[in-house]
Amino acid sequence: MKKRNILFLTGLLCLVSCSSKEEKAEQDTYQSLRNDVVVSTPVLIRSYGDALTLNGDVSCDERLVRKVFVPCSGRVSGLTVEVGDQVSAGQRLATIHSEAAADYNKGLADADAQIKMAQRDYQMKQDMHRSGMASDKEVAEAREQLLMAHSERSRLSAVASINGFGGRATAVLRSPISGYVMAKNIYNDSYVGQDSGEVLEIANLSRVWVIADVYESDIAKIHQGAPVTVTTMAYDDAVFRGHIDKVYRMLDNESKTMKVRITLDNGRDLLRPGMFATVHVSTGMGSKAFCCVPSKAIVFDGGVDYVVKDMGKRRYRRQRVKVEHMDSVSAYIYSGLRPGERVVSKNALLVFNTLGNE
Repeated sequence: MKKRNILFLTGLLCLVSCSSKEEKAEQDTYQSLRNDVVVSTPVLIRSYGDALTLNGDVSCDERLVRKVFVPCSGRVSGLTVEVGDQVSAGQRLATIHSEAAADYNKGLADADAQIKMAQRDYQMKQDMHRSGMASDKEVAEAREQLLMAHSERSRLSAVASINGFGGRATAVLRSPISGYVMAKNIYNDSYVGQDSGEVLEIANLSRVWVIADVYESDIAKIHQGAPVTVTTMAYDDAVFRGHIDKVYRMLDNESKTMKVRITLDNGRDLLRPGMFATVHVSTGMGSKAFCCVPSKAIVFDGGVDYVVKDMGKRRYRRQRVKVEHMDSVSAYIYSGLRPGERVVSKNALLVFNTLGNE
């Protein structure tokens, strides 16, 4: 009897120990969930229609591009920027040592001298007029000469300001806007002329274009104003939303494709000219609406599609769903979800693997 009691107590201790280990393992599991970044999003209602996927490239918004030209012939110095450098509006980019700048500076000095002479002559004519030694006409002519001297000085000053002419026979090239240097055709200690064309190109990248190609067979499905989502290889988790704001009516003779333009806000400064972009176009040709979740929320396991429902208070549950259509951005659910529910859209597989069967 005593031996039987000892065996019973031993078995009971083993059960308690196993239960404690399982409870600890479960606690460790939920602790790991709390330590990982888990993001959930609401289930929406959307129509996917006859969606198209286009290939494109990110480029500068030409409305935010400024080109810098040299105002005169001369030698270049003080150039410190390279392609890709960020610059501020008004920043000095380079200095041109020029004979033309020297001539303008001489013209400004001559204009200042003419103003002084005209001022003295006008003052003298006024004094003589008060003494009866000069007529009204002579005073008026002196005043006219003074005004003309000031006008010439203002003209020369405006030209010098436009061309960036400074002291010591130099012209200063400054950035007209804040942005990035996209092209540079000028070098230190080289000589440039007024016919050199643009020497620097500055682009503000707060807004960019995506230029995408549409095959001839899909032209009828594309229209201006169609909503799009854009993804890039550089940022898998980033989705950029916009719409087609221009349809180019001409086709490329070789590729037989038509180009469309999408303008995107780039406030986060993620998009760079030259990036490859995938454009998903909602053509609006379908009318049936489905529950819509991010495609990253779908977990495929054992031949079945699942999502992880966020039940609130850090509680999650597997939910089997039937997917009607899925692209790289969104999944459209035929059954298994209702609008307003929340599903895990980041680290869904991680949470899925920590849960039991539905």
